[in-house]
Amino acid sequence: MILYKYVSFDAADKIINNSSIGFTGIMDLNDPFEGSYFGFERGKDISPSLAMSALRSRLAKNYALLSLTRQPFNALMWSHYGDSHSGVVIGIDVEKAGFTELDRSSIPIQYGEVIYTSTKPQDVHAIPTSSELLDVGVDTTFDASAYNLLKRAFLYKSLEWAYEEEVRIVKNISVEPYIATDNYKSFKNDGGRWTKIKIGERPLYCLDIPKKSIVSVHLGQNAITGLNKKRLSVVDNWESKGLEIYRCKADLHTWSVIAHPAES
Repeated sequence: MILYKYVSFDAADKIINNSSIGFTGIMDLNDPFEGSYFGFERGKDISPSLAMSALRSRLAKNYALLSLTRQPFNALMWSHYGDSHSGVVIGIDVEKAGFTELDRSSIPIQYGEVIYTSTKPQDVHAIPTSSELLDVGVDTTFDASAYNLLKRAFLYKSLEWAYEEEVRIVKNISVEPYIATDNYKSFKNDGGRWTKIKIGERPLYCLDIPKKSIVSVHLGQNAITGLNKKRLSVVDNWESKGLEIYRCKADLHTWSVIAHPAES
């Protein structure tokens, strides 16, 4: 199965050349309402809001996610995440990337379909005990008994985001000890080999993936304007790696984005 990632042109070059793709913590996503559905009932000693805050902190410390989509031709996605049609969409073979493996992900990609709702579900769940809270982040593989909580944390979003057709993979990023420098950490755990970097103040956890798992590139309509020799050279390099290269443009007869092979 091929899923897609919308990125800027420069980010795409780094992903392809490094065979590495960034995972993001729940506190650093662009939707501040992420991870706010748990449906906790009021406890004797702790409020649902305080319980949610404590749980989100545990989730942020121990997990990171990668958001992919089924659709490389979504005009809104191109505008919002594809650098206003100047970026690219990378096609990733999720099986070759290891994203379906149960022993390497807390939520493998086949369980990561995002659920969009117009209102938060109204079911009620007990507030985790202190020991249950400390257990969050212990699992590094898929655990059916823990999936319900992780599903509520990572896979529910407002219906307004449904245009993204998002599918997620969630991995555990906890490990000790880190091998660190000031702004950069490299480590390995059950989920894979990681490099932690910073984009501004936002941490990004870059996971090594097999080169063969990156299979295609769709260039935005404005990705290469005129004879941009530097970008043309980069695209030639991508093609030399065996990637299928497509150029996207606006269809003359509909509002759709369409693509054709780069050489045509």
